[in-house]
Order: sequence, then structure tokens, then C-alpha cells
Amino acid sequence: MRHLMLLLLLGVLSFGTLPASAGHRHHDGEQGRHAYLKVAEQPAPAWSALNREQRALLAPYAASWDSLPDGQRHRLLRAAERWHHMGPEEQARFRERLERFRDMDPEERAATRERWERFRALPPEERERLRARWEAMSPEERQAARERHRRWHEHLKTLPEEERRALRERLRVMEPEERRRFMHDAMPGQGNGQD
Repeated sequence: MRHLMLLLLLGVLSFGTLPASAGHRHHDGEQGRHAYLKVAEQPAPAWSALNREQRALLAPYAASWDSLPDGQRHRLLRAAERWHHMGPEEQARFRERLERFRDMDPEERAATRERWERFRALPPEERERLRARWEAMSPEERQAARERHRRWHEHLKTLPEEERRALRERLRVMEPEERRRFMHDAMPGQGNGQD
């Protein structure tokens, strides 16, 4: 039954993503970062059309399924399919990410969605380079990176809204390494060259 709670949380995650019609960009004749949502242009199945396994996985949505937007229903169906095919280790990692997301405040969730969208917009080779870099990190290094990120968001909360917006815009145009150094040096108590 724990997987039902995870799907419920995944529904919250998916609700904040862009609608199926948004973000279709063409680069070199290809569909853009949201090409995977093309299926969402078709009507999503009604609750009565789902098979027994899908209904079991998506049980928290039984009462509201038919009133959910098609895009959200498609995302939930894809999430249920991915969950079904994950091994125990993958499910544990997925559960950990969802629990971290659940514990975030609304601003952090919005920033997380924004980062995910930016990541998906990167060229495939850049995404793979970043994934490889993350995978090469030890659990301690990953935790330290998460902690730096958490401290950065705590620091942002201390800034006036206008300054925060300007800073985020400035960071968006920086190269990744430049952005990392800037964020490290901009936080109070940092700038000592340690990471």
C-alpha cells in the first residue's frame, strides 16, 4: 500500500508540470523538450477503461480520475507504468526523492520543477554528462550537494523578492561552473574556497 502513497505524491508532482500544449519547440527539425507529451493530446482513458492493475495502483485517484485533466491522467498512467517496472533499489531511490519533495515548502517545490524543466531542455549529451557526474559522487558528496542547495534556498528566503528575482535571472544565464562558484561565494559564511 505504500506505493499508493507514492503515486499520490507523484500526482502532486505531476500537477505542477506544464500542460501538453506548452513547450513544443522545434530545434533542428525535431520536437522540443515536451515531445514526450504528444500522447497527452489524445483523450486519457476514463476510470472504467483502466485495467485492474492500473486501477489498483491509481486507487487514490478513483473518485476524481474522470475529472482530472487529460495531461495529468497521462502522467499518472506513465508513472504507474514506470513504478511497476522498477526494481526494489529503483523504487527505494524514487521513494526517497518523492519524500524529499514532499518535505519541501511550496517555493522549493516550484524551484525543483523549474530545475527539472531546465534539465530536460538540455541537449542529451549534456544531460548524460551531468548524470554521470552525479552517479560518480559518493553518497556523502551527494548529501553535501543537497545540503549546499538547501542552504542556498534558505539564503534566498532572506532576500527581498525583487532582489531574489533578479538574482535568479542572473543565475539562469550563467554557465554551470560559473553558477556553482557564484552560489558558493554568495552565501554568508562561504567563499573560503572549500566545497
